[in-house]
Amino acid sequence: MALEERPGTWTYDPEAEGTYVYLRGPIPPGGAVRTVTADGAMVNFDLDEDGKVIGIEILAAWPGE
Repeated sequence: MALEERPGTWTYDPEAEGTYVYLRGPIPPGGAVRTVTADGAMVNFDLDEDGKVIGIEILAAWPGE
């Protein structure tokens, strides 16, 4: 299996101890129509209207903090 590089960005909020990974760039208002929670609310997947994952929220402190 070959890995492909894809553009994406991420942010980290130290106050909320949360990281958000944008898989397809900025998400417009209303772009995430559904959120699926996994791992005891520590990981959330935002889905678009087609059910594709467009962002991932990880609620955990940054390593070393």
